[in-house]
Amino acid sequence: MGALLNVHSEVARVLNKHFPLQRVELKYPFPVRPRRALGLVKLDGEVYSTDKLQRVVCMRITLPVYMKVYSTFIRPKIEYDLPALICEVVYTGSKLLVVLDVHRTGDVAELEKDRAFFDGLMDIRSRYDDLLRFQKQAKGSVANLVQSRATCRLGITAEHEERALALVKEYLDAFGEYVTRSQVLGSEELETVKRDFESYLQSVVEHDPGVKGNKVLFGEKEGVERAMDIFYGI
Repeated sequence: MGALLNVHSEVARVLNKHFPLQRVELKYPFPVRPRRALGLVKLDGEVYSTDKLQRVVCMRITLPVYMKVYSTFIRPKIEYDLPALICEVVYTGSKLLVVLDVHRTGDVAELEKDRAFFDGLMDIRSRYDDLLRFQKQAKGSVANLVQSRATCRLGITAEHEERALALVKEYLDAFGEYVTRSQVLGSEELETVKRDFESYLQSVVEHDPGVKGNKVLFGEKEGVERAMDIFYGI
């Protein structure tokens, strides 16, 4: 294990170039070892917000099977109507999976107004052919989740970590620039987006794998509360 162990430090460093991050005080603070998992699972991390970002979640999950997960979720505030960035780094023994994507919540990957931004991500992606030869297809229920054309799902080893971290940082930088130059929606557009978001939240509670995992670890009520607080500030 190497460079990607520092992915969350790099997330904060890159985003701070565009807007100062402020730590969020969570209702249920980290770190925590859920009693339902007999203390064998540890969740730790940091959660930030800015004037334009609702949440920057940097979560680390340690499991008792030689597995570590470094999960990043960045969601702009609803009034900017922008896609979210996700990055998952999963260490399993000597193997490593890196999932990097930017897509809209719900069942849409991108809108026409996002086209130039996604074209830029594709330009970045094209400079990492050495990594993309390790591209893996999503399987099972994961394959049904919305993914954009800029998705990277890489099964790599330690020797490729530096390049993978460089790719993550380039996506973060492009994302930060896109958020910075975006403008607040007009009132009519915002009302539509808010209604769509409320419908999306209901589907998250019912179907999102992360929420389901929280329910298993913390029970129905606390599991949903934790997820809404961590990822959406609700």
